[in-house]
Amino acid sequence: MPRIFLQVPEGLKTKVFEIADELGEDVIISGETCFGACDIKPDEAKRAGCEKIVHYGHTKFLESDMPVEYKEIREKIDVVPVLESNIEMIKDYERIGVVTTLQFLDVLADVKNYLESKGKKMILGKGQKTVYDGQVLGCDPYAGVSIKDDVDCFIYIGSGKFHPLGLLLKTEKPVFGLDIERNEMKSIDEFKDKFLRQKYAAIGMVKDAKRFGILVSSKPGQMNMDLAEKIKGKLRSEGKKAWILIFDEVKPEKLEFLDLDAYVNTACPRIAIEDRTAFKKPIVNPDELP
Repeated sequence: MPRIFLQVPEGLKTKVFEIADELGEDVIISGETCFGACDIKPDEAKRAGCEKIVHYGHTKFLESDMPVEYKEIREKIDVVPVLESNIEMIKDYERIGVVTTLQFLDVLADVKNYLESKGKKMILGKGQKTVYDGQVLGCDPYAGVSIKDDVDCFIYIGSGKFHPLGLLLKTEKPVFGLDIERNEMKSIDEFKDKFLRQKYAAIGMVKDAKRFGILVSSKPGQMNMDLAEKIKGKLRSEGKKAWILIFDEVKPEKLEFLDLDAYVNTACPRIAIEDRTAFKKPIVNPDELP
């Protein structure tokens, strides 16, 4: 039996030993945080003498020379009561695009039936990097973007504001977040203004910056050296100083003592959106660079 390198998301860490025992005796458990399917660790697995990675909670995202078995996690929850209690929010919309993450894809059938019972139509799109219709990733909102001209509004089923906010900004259609943790549904418009203020404040400060750190992640599904080199060339052509910095995980504390004026993030876009205010210097994603 091959030695297995086991990766599980944070939400499954309490069950990681049970999972390991089910897989067999020769299992090495990764203690690192697993941020997504972009975060497989073939090099670590090889150094540990493993022949296979078992990766829980995500669908296939990239090719690897190390065999990877993806174990999906689905959670069937009843979101219809939340829709019912908030139906007034979407009363003026007929064609509704629905997006969610892998974990909650199994609720889509119930959502479809409920919306149709109210005379509405549920529309699903396909992402660029995702496996299933209606499935979104932090770096791939295209299950929504691909149908923006076919819908009147969107409902995002999940938790947090990152996915629905990204969808709102890329489609300029009304987006409602059905939060499965809080059992509530809210318009994302109320968060848009705050985000845009933070974004344009960062862009304004970046314009005056002279010394840049271009942040690259070494995670296989995030690493983009070509983009980093392109940004470095652009900045230096403008008479600015720029250096490429590579990390496994980009964190504010790792940058604290570096003599830089601003950062350009080429890793997960979430870093410069959800965590923007955690950095002491302005940070922007490549498409926000002036």
